[in-house]
Amino acid sequence: MAIFDLSKFSARLKEFDALRDRDTVKTGIVDCIRPEYANEWPLQLLPSVRDALTGSGISRPYRHQVDAIVKSLSGADVVMESPTASGKTLAFAAPMLDSLVRNKGSHALMIYPRKSLAFDQRMQILPLCKPLSIESWPYDGDTDKEHKKVIRTQPPDILLTNPEYLNDSFLGHREKWDDFLRNLRYVVIDEMHEYRGFFGSNMALLLRRFFLYLNRIGAEPQVFLSTATCANPQEHAKALIGRDVAVVSARNALRPKRHFMFIQPEIPDYRYWEFLRVRVEKASLATLAEGLQTLVFCPTKRFLEEAFGKCQGKAEEYGLDPEQISAFHADLKEDDRQDIQQKIKSGSLRVIFTTNALELGLDIGGLDAVILAGFPTSVMSAWQQIGRAGRGWDKDALVLFYAMNDPIDRFFVGNLDAFLHKPFDQLVIDPDNEKLIDNHLASLIQETGGEFRPDDKPILGSAFYDAAIKDGGKPPKGYRPQPQLKMRGGTGQSFELRLGRKENDRIGRISAERRFREAYLGARFTFFGRRYRVRSHETGAVVLEDADPNLRTEPGFYTVLNTSPSKIFDGFSYGNDDIAVYCGAVNVVTNFTGYKLVNERTGDVVEETRGAAEAHYQNELHAFWIDVPESDAVNAGIGAVEHMIRVGAMFVIPADRFDTSTFSKAKGEPAAYYYENYSGGIGVAKKLFEVWKTTLQKGMEIAKACSCRSGCQNCIEPAKSHNISNAEINKTSGIELAQTLLSAAEEGPNRKFRNGRMVPVWIR
Repeated sequence: MAIFDLSKFSARLKEFDALRDRDTVKTGIVDCIRPEYANEWPLQLLPSVRDALTGSGISRPYRHQVDAIVKSLSGADVVMESPTASGKTLAFAAPMLDSLVRNKGSHALMIYPRKSLAFDQRMQILPLCKPLSIESWPYDGDTDKEHKKVIRTQPPDILLTNPEYLNDSFLGHREKWDDFLRNLRYVVIDEMHEYRGFFGSNMALLLRRFFLYLNRIGAEPQVFLSTATCANPQEHAKALIGRDVAVVSARNALRPKRHFMFIQPEIPDYRYWEFLRVRVEKASLATLAEGLQTLVFCPTKRFLEEAFGKCQGKAEEYGLDPEQISAFHADLKEDDRQDIQQKIKSGSLRVIFTTNALELGLDIGGLDAVILAGFPTSVMSAWQQIGRAGRGWDKDALVLFYAMNDPIDRFFVGNLDAFLHKPFDQLVIDPDNEKLIDNHLASLIQETGGEFRPDDKPILGSAFYDAAIKDGGKPPKGYRPQPQLKMRGGTGQSFELRLGRKENDRIGRISAERRFREAYLGARFTFFGRRYRVRSHETGAVVLEDADPNLRTEPGFYTVLNTSPSKIFDGFSYGNDDIAVYCGAVNVVTNFTGYKLVNERTGDVVEETRGAAEAHYQNELHAFWIDVPESDAVNAGIGAVEHMIRVGAMFVIPADRFDTSTFSKAKGEPAAYYYENYSGGIGVAKKLFEVWKTTLQKGMEIAKACSCRSGCQNCIEPAKSHNISNAEINKTSGIELAQTLLSAAEEGPNRKFRNGRMVPVWIR
């Protein structure tokens, strides 16, 4: 086995000026766990399928592959949870191919969250399909018009697609897919962990529509789901497809040895973006000089293009081959993407700059290292990117993370051990979301002719079925509502960020809430470490311009959060009814009052602007909150408790960086809130209500372990509520209050929320 020497590599980074003595550096190691092998492929497989598997060069499967195959061959719907590079593709390909060979004229559908992943998976199964005379084709946005027509009229055995095409084509134009859908025997849903929150809730409703239509035409396919990072695979799979599933877990069965180096560079804030990019470029060259094949994950396409160009230009200065450096992103042409993926597998490309386009389970060989330029949107995404390195057991791998000048990035540098030992995420979705159901109703009615019967209810679920019955009506002739349905992104409006007014000036996107809070007119807006001035708000866009890096804006806000007993879903009280926790819907009104323009070097207020009367309304947001009776101790600690809940949630539930917000208020009616940023709910608040004690305990542990006295970026993140300033956050008081809350909860609740009020828990 090749042994990696982290101290030697640190010296190499310093040689390339990618690491300096004043940088904050944390290191760690995750040891290798070798997999368990079975003696042979399951005898239940057809001999021809077994021959195809052994002919592909894999004579001994992993034990968990055999378990999953046997369960699927028995007729069960299966979900398999196992790490990256653990053979999930073969685990679902074997029973799928067995089904197709046994049932001539039948079909399979493989659904992937991204087109590039579907292409890669097809390349993996082709060697198995060829000896069995089974054909497979992608059907997505890269499929040309003529091929689409041929595929619809003469469908191959296997089609690979994505959620958008499942909605727009397979359901929106289902009459063109009659032969394929009536003979559909197998459905694969890979990368199940991608279907969480808003996207996942939409996917759950789409799959319910799809399975209902299949049921109406007499098709009952088996389903196989797979995931790499999920703590509740059985629960999440059932929520996603609305069907019982058998689970196969290999969570701790295998993993490669990985060396971690998390770095917070000593860089002035006003030049952070530029200097961080230079550090990443030099680190990439250092890995090339060290002989490591490396993926460099960049926060934006613009960062990627600048870093790739500079890195390639500097390679010859160090005696390195610039042709071994490339870039990969979603905007490349299909042929270019495929060519780069093949060169990565062959090893001719050694350093590849990418966005999250290569985050998911692409089979791109045994990479030696990944570099993360900034922390991804969630812990789950971070592990997906990390999983690209160490896809084998014969050598060590490296994970190198450079923190942006962002509180969350710096938090993880200070808490590397907590990150490395974080348990898998509990995935959450909410297929009962009334607003999302409303969005799907028109499509459901068009697909069913508006006719429903009682045996549809188990397929659709109670909430979706009840809404369909209540809506009634017949669809207009020729009306196809499917294309209007947005599967991904927020329920609210989002805006492009542009450095200028042209289409090509795009540098990213921003939600309506962040536009209001951070990108108001005149704001000095920091985007991935670079500071801009908000010049104007255009239709669907925020126009930025370069700004003096020494100036920042301090906005003024006050927030009003309203709750009502009629909107509470669940609740408990503890102790002498002093402490209560709730889950329910809240209305949030945030008012903008203006901003101060501050010179960071001198601390002087250069300008003070009163904002026009402007308010941001968010209605029916699902929330978790804690009510505590007022006291001096509570008033002093409630703000820190809010922050500990947010910090703990990152390690307990899978909320992406901008999916949720927190809020706390002292005096009067002290409370700490954690709420979703999507109307109607995405399941995060409900999950937090179930695990709030674990979440608060985790946040408190991190705060206690930090050596700071009053709170810092490593334990108490900067406030987002705008009602309690950072100066008012008291770490010591927060820890004491958190301990009081947890101690009261240890004895169990004495009352529960029922019919608009708290009643004793013994009342049913």
